[in-house]
Amino acid sequence: MIFANYSAPTSNGYDNRRSTKAMPSVQFSLKDLEDLLGTKVPHDKDGLNKLVAYVKADVESMEEENGQSTVSIEVKDSNHPDIWCVEGVARALRGYLKLKQSKPTTVQGPSGFSITIDRRLRSIRPYIACAIVRNVKPSEEALKSWISLQEKMDQTYGRKRRKASIGLYQADLIKPPIRYTVSNPDDTSFIPLGSDTSMTLRQIVESHPKGIEYGQTISKHDNWPLLIDKNDKILSLPPIINSTDLGKVTTETKNILIEVTGTSLETVQDTLKIVVTTLSERGGKIYSCTQKYPYAPTKTTTPDLKEQPFQVSLDYANKLLGTNLQSKQATDLLQRAGYAPRKMIGDKITIGVPSYRIDIMHQVDVIEDIGIALDINTLQPKWPGIFTVGGLSPVTTKLDNIAELMVGLGYQEIMTYSLSSPETMAKKMNMPEAEHIELQNPSMTTYTILRPWLLPNLMEFLSNNTHVEYPQRIFEVGNCFTRDPSTPTSVKDIPKLSAVTVHATAGFTEIRQSLDSLLRSLGIEYSVKPSTHPSFLEGRTGQIVSTNQNIGTIGELNPHVIKAWGLSLPVGAFELDLSLLFNLN
Repeated sequence: MIFANYSAPTSNGYDNRRSTKAMPSVQFSLKDLEDLLGTKVPHDKDGLNKLVAYVKADVESMEEENGQSTVSIEVKDSNHPDIWCVEGVARALRGYLKLKQSKPTTVQGPSGFSITIDRRLRSIRPYIACAIVRNVKPSEEALKSWISLQEKMDQTYGRKRRKASIGLYQADLIKPPIRYTVSNPDDTSFIPLGSDTSMTLRQIVESHPKGIEYGQTISKHDNWPLLIDKNDKILSLPPIINSTDLGKVTTETKNILIEVTGTSLETVQDTLKIVVTTLSERGGKIYSCTQKYPYAPTKTTTPDLKEQPFQVSLDYANKLLGTNLQSKQATDLLQRAGYAPRKMIGDKITIGVPSYRIDIMHQVDVIEDIGIALDINTLQPKWPGIFTVGGLSPVTTKLDNIAELMVGLGYQEIMTYSLSSPETMAKKMNMPEAEHIELQNPSMTTYTILRPWLLPNLMEFLSNNTHVEYPQRIFEVGNCFTRDPSTPTSVKDIPKLSAVTVHATAGFTEIRQSLDSLLRSLGIEYSVKPSTHPSFLEGRTGQIVSTNQNIGTIGELNPHVIKAWGLSLPVGAFELDLSLLFNLN
């Protein structure tokens, strides 16, 4: 079996290298951290490691320059974006270190700014959320921190600015109301950040570094998003670049407008919460803005910084942690972890979760924070008190039998990731855009969705192994995923089998013979009915049907698909839904 995340070539020559991305790194000066905390911190690596363990981080490096210590830490929690900056780290550490904590972040009142949204944006980039932070004190260290946070949020939570992107502006130079509208890319010009020359929107996308990097998010549309104030001054071309007139924040800027645009209303609003609460750690006061839509929701006021009520079972916490905490101890630990305990009924503690803690999904998340506040390293490990005997489930046995049959037919088994990307699952397979099951906060920007089928993974594998001698015949038995509201997660696992053969004379006849041999060995009667499929060659594609159910697809791949994967030889393939096959057997 070949594992697709194995980095070295295997004995048969296959190369399964995949790009990976480290957890978020946060850089800051120790003086800046001390200023935010209001106390001194260790200046040695061991002492700092003990400190940042409270935010699940390790010290990557320490550098000394001109008497100032600069530290880089790697945050192990990719679902906790509010600590991807020194302000968030300081806010979390105040509680764990029992320092004086700041009051809960609240909205001071309306800013007087409103944003009207153009109807045409509904199919382009429909959502926007704004706020103003006033009387902020942006030092050079602060600006570096905010830019770093913006980049991390844009790349991960914002899915390379496709789902959400952040813009900061000099609020004092902007005349409300603001219009979030569209423009023909050749009819509008402005001077973008990083340039001293006026450029059309199209020129920005085609030649500006940020346009080249993110232009694909809007370039497929006839009109592109634009933010304009009452005096027709351009704020930005979302999600690409700000204008240099209004969108250049400096250490002299005291009042900052923050806007987040995107394709997911929840992601846009959550991103705004994290940014404004981060800026408020520097002494800024938050004021709300109003968005007026010609489509649902017709009106929003952002940000919503109200704490969210949540319940934690003390009995469950003690069971998971192996402790015997009483209500007073648990309440104190919850406060140290940044929560606001409200009341206790029975063993249930009701708490207020800060608005920026968008990572809290289950009480286990809160119990983990209790353990960290307690100092998780002091907890005594305990072996499970039960004895169990393992065994293969009937489904696993069937999957293993199918894999053995495929090996007997001359195919080699591979194993690839269940996570993938829309480009792999749809674009390169000549498939139309579809609504995929997306991860809420992926740790890697290249793996953002759950795969709905296996064949694209096999094609990706072949594209990484063009140096291997042909013919190549591979298969995979693995889980794919579909939406199912009846399950607790609204997602259902479906076991599937996919196989491909690639060489100079590969074709329908060969792959059909392999399918015949497999299903005959399983005792399955079936037929192949002519059909069409975007990934397959018309006239050489069929539906695999058994007992009046479509259980899969077989055929020769479309030349466009073969070319998209960098291959030059014919490919025959089939894919079977094994959940249906089991029911038929």
